[in-house]
Amino acid sequence: MKKQGLRLTITMGLVVSLLIGSSAHSSQISIARAAEPSSNRALILLAPGADLNSTIKTVELTGGCVTHIFPPAALIGNVPVAPDDARAVYRQAVNEAVLVTLTGKARRAAQVWNQLLASESSSIAARIDTEIVNDALAPPPPERTLSLASVSGSAQTPNYYETSEYFIGRVAVGIVLPESDGSADSSTEDWNADERALVLSEITAALDWWAALEPNAHLTFVYDDGTAAPIATGYEPISRPASDQSLWITEIMEKKGYTGPSHFGQVRDYNNALREAYDTDWAFTIFVVDSSNDGDNRFADHHFAYAYLGGPFFVMTYGNSTYGPNNMDAVAAHETGHIFFALDQYYSAHQPCTRQAGYLGVENQNSEYGGCASDAPSIMRGHTPPYRNGDIDAYARGQIGWRDSDGDGILDPVDTTLNVISSDYVTATEQPNVLTFTGSVRDDPFPSPLRRDTIINTIEQVQYRWTGGKWTDAQPADGAFDTYTEAFTFTTPPLPTGDLDIDLRVVDSAGNELIQTLATIPMVDPVDAILDTTLTQAAQQAAGGEEQPHVTYNGQGISTISYIAGAYYRIDDGPWQPLAASDGAFDEPQEDFTFTIDLATLNPGLHQIQARSMDGAGNTETSPAGDSIFVQLQTHSVFLPLVLANK
Repeated sequence: MKKQGLRLTITMGLVVSLLIGSSAHSSQISIARAAEPSSNRALILLAPGADLNSTIKTVELTGGCVTHIFPPAALIGNVPVAPDDARAVYRQAVNEAVLVTLTGKARRAAQVWNQLLASESSSIAARIDTEIVNDALAPPPPERTLSLASVSGSAQTPNYYETSEYFIGRVAVGIVLPESDGSADSSTEDWNADERALVLSEITAALDWWAALEPNAHLTFVYDDGTAAPIATGYEPISRPASDQSLWITEIMEKKGYTGPSHFGQVRDYNNALREAYDTDWAFTIFVVDSSNDGDNRFADHHFAYAYLGGPFFVMTYGNSTYGPNNMDAVAAHETGHIFFALDQYYSAHQPCTRQAGYLGVENQNSEYGGCASDAPSIMRGHTPPYRNGDIDAYARGQIGWRDSDGDGILDPVDTTLNVISSDYVTATEQPNVLTFTGSVRDDPFPSPLRRDTIINTIEQVQYRWTGGKWTDAQPADGAFDTYTEAFTFTTPPLPTGDLDIDLRVVDSAGNELIQTLATIPMVDPVDAILDTTLTQAAQQAAGGEEQPHVTYNGQGISTISYIAGAYYRIDDGPWQPLAASDGAFDEPQEDFTFTIDLATLNPGLHQIQARSMDGAGNTETSPAGDSIFVQLQTHSVFLPLVLANK
């Protein structure tokens, strides 16, 4: 599990509400739905008891990725090869005959899948509403004072309050539906099964929209789906002002087992529990308030959707004023932008062009307020057309962390810097050409101009090589490479004679790579003084009239302390092949051998030929004899008869 660090100072965000507009005319709005997926996109239903993480790993190893996880029952993603442990894999809609046989989370995931596949857009008459007033609400100060001691050992990883620093990686999403029981307020709303299913489908569609916008964000959403079981509260949220949220959120979170001093603390506790349980980078909560019987689908103070900048949650009604339930995905997409620090851009929000936000500290230069540098359609301006058209401007992208300054395909917040912190080596007592290295590496965060420097990357691989050698895995000191700082060790095989560079290669989970020379070491192989092989190329010759020649090598192995027990050759980095002694047996201090290479079996280009000997004491050369040969591309001329047509 990732260990969550704690931060020293807290920067509180503002509540931001979704503005619908300022005029009062009506228009037909067509909501974006996921297009028919590529042939690789699929719903995977897991068998009872299946290992969810193992299935995800299988999908990733076959070149796929998982976008939506409904633990423990189902996955949705790009699935080139169906996993062996899948109960069922669907690449088209799940038909009704199968759907009625499914239960629980598998059924809800199948309903979501069918909704994502819907090829026809749903259209509703959406009236452009008047502005929402008093939508910038400051949350209470944090209840926790985070000390330096509390972040010791994990100071660079996201802490308790950092649950949505940038929109990259794996995100846990808690969905909570309040259900009034009439004990405090009159109960006017009751969730039904179709409404609850629609909530999950619309939220998933909104997050699917974000994932499709930026593949390099590698977004994966893990749902703690509360749509199956709304939680009772004595209050009827839709009949009260949004400012009364503490009453019903506190009661609901207590029933979920979170008893913090405020509803903000309770939701943060819940988010961090989700992040720990599902091993995600980030987490946030969505409260959806039933408004099916409400006249305007708004709270008593006219709010209908609002989010806290940087989390920990957002709230929306089922009908979202004139958007309607079938446009909930457009509303949820906008509010999710706020969770990851994207600012509002519509005029009445009065957000200045120069206001900076997000981990990268990007200005709000697409705001409609103040004559900004950009005037592009964007999801952060509200309304449904930007959602339908997949519109997001460059400034909002930057505020949520979607900027790639160097164009390497790795977004800036995870384009981190790998460093070798320490390294040392010792030589083996009995084999001075065998080295054991120990050291440590660290992944340093991309620096933020506004926020605390934070990293979600982990070290994934550490390898070493010597001059002329191949990359070989080093070992993690603690058993696994899975954090942003790791200790490593490796022991080389017997190294050949020469001035050797010992190189280290480090790769992290975002694809960042470091190659660094740890040491240049003058190496003397003690075997060279007692065992030697020579190799001489005989003339190339055509065999049996073939156009492609063969090459014959004559070699000799000499041991000064024992007898030659064997000789071997290889081509390039292929396996060592045993040779026969010219006199029939390897049993003398000096032995000759011969071998022939059929060039027809080699690809055109340069090839390395090596030979080495082993003596009766078990010594094997690490500095083999070598030669190189170049194979030409064979061309053939074909002569065709000239045929002249009669005129």
